Amino acid sequence: MLTFDVPPSASALMSSLRGVGYSLETAIADIIDNSIAAGASLIEIGLSWAEGEPFITILDDGSGMSEAGLLEAMRFGGVGPSAERSSEDLGRFGLGLKTASLSQCRQLTVASKIGDSITAFTWDVDHIVEGDGGWHLLDGMANLSGSSFGALQSLASGSLVTWRKVDFGRLDDRPDVEAFRADIERLDRHLGMVFHRFIRGDARKIEIRINGAAVEAWDPFLETNEATIPQPAQKIRAPGGPVAVRGFVLPHKDRFRTETEFLKAGGPEGWNAQQGFYVYRQKRLLSAGGWLNLGGARTWTRDEPSRLARIRIDVPNTADRDWRIDIRKAIARPPDAIRKRLQRIADDVRRKAREVFVHRGLFGARAKDAEVSRIWQVNPDGVGRRYTVRRDHELIRLMMERLGKNSGLLEGALDLLERTVPVERVWLDVTEHGAPDVESREDADTIAAAAKLVDVLAHAGVPYQTAVENVASMDPFDRVADLSKKLAGKKMRGSR
Repeated sequence: MLTFDVPPSASALMSSLRGVGYSLETAIADIIDNSIAAGASLIEIGLSWAEGEPFITILDDGSGMSEAGLLEAMRFGGVGPSAERSSEDLGRFGLGLKTASLSQCRQLTVASKIGDSITAFTWDVDHIVEGDGGWHLLDGMANLSGSSFGALQSLASGSLVTWRKVDFGRLDDRPDVEAFRADIERLDRHLGMVFHRFIRGDARKIEIRINGAAVEAWDPFLETNEATIPQPAQKIRAPGGPVAVRGFVLPHKDRFRTETEFLKAGGPEGWNAQQGFYVYRQKRLLSAGGWLNLGGARTWTRDEPSRLARIRIDVPNTADRDWRIDIRKAIARPPDAIRKRLQRIADDVRRKAREVFVHRGLFGARAKDAEVSRIWQVNPDGVGRRYTVRRDHELIRLMMERLGKNSGLLEGALDLLERTVPVERVWLDVTEHGAPDVESREDADTIAAAAKLVDVLAHAGVPYQTAVENVASMDPFDRVADLSKKLAGKKMRGSR
């Protein structure tokens, strides 16, 4: 059969690959994957504004590469997606080092050291574009200088990635110095999320520094918080290899000590955006939040009541093809064979998260929750009215008894309330503005309202101490610690 050799144009293909879609933070995360695969324990990232000509370095103390190894690493598609990889190899396509780097800069130099030998090569987009269409890799030794190169020289082994002619993949819309600083802050948060299991030592422990400052891990599941409710771990047989799934119901805002602690727990993008599935490949985070297009006929969205639900999925690096992991390692899609199982798990976690959200963190958090007296009840699906006032609530029952033959007036008022619950309006307000801030449990007005209600019950013939106990068990007064002591001395004249 007649064949034709049609090699790709180096300048055209390289320019096209620059537009794969990396951001600064996803590009650097891809470089760090290579450092982890090389066994590094310390990764130093340097970002310099350099008077509007920024340059970036990533230095690791990994095993380093020989000249032949580095030459192969600089090859586009050198190790493809079908290659068998070690358990610590976080790569896939053999493109990450090049495409990630060149998405942000026009000149990439990689130097690597083993023993006393240092080798360096450079890809320069401008040199390729202005050349004869060939893939001309440059000797990179002339591009090595500065403190990062000195640090590489001092290591027993390691690698140094240097980005020059940094344009962030843009033609004209370059950041100013303030935007550059904001990019560094976003990078810090992103790396703390993506590699949190490595930084904390759940995986092989590493340290990442940005301009000398250690990156702090951000755990999406708040596993060290005593108010977090972990669900049982589950193993699922799946195409490409078994996956481990575990859901977590996070604490309600009321269970955090400070506003700062609460906001930090929300994550880089905030509480609503960070809800959902977290897909990990060899403990490296790929997909952070979202519901993977699950939910049946009506796909689940990131809504306010579900913001406390987060689910961890661990997949092996043998499942890349089945999970359709993209070049940037930023998107993962579950195989069809396990979507229903994942949906059942997520449905359960979302339901429990909504209960915690509605009950302000107390639902399921203590054994006596069933003893809390709530005036509203939520009826199951299929019942005519979704929300109704409990007729057996202490106050309602007492008012019915006191009204006697006129109790029909109260029943009519309750019926009107139940028919006109503004569900759509409440849902819209919460969606657009978030849930309203909950009043402090120790709010003076709340305690005063409790005292007034105790007095009403006492005047109706309920012994004072019994009235205190009844009110203390009612929502929302059950949140007030030591309510009986706080009501001491508030006993109204004439109460019994």
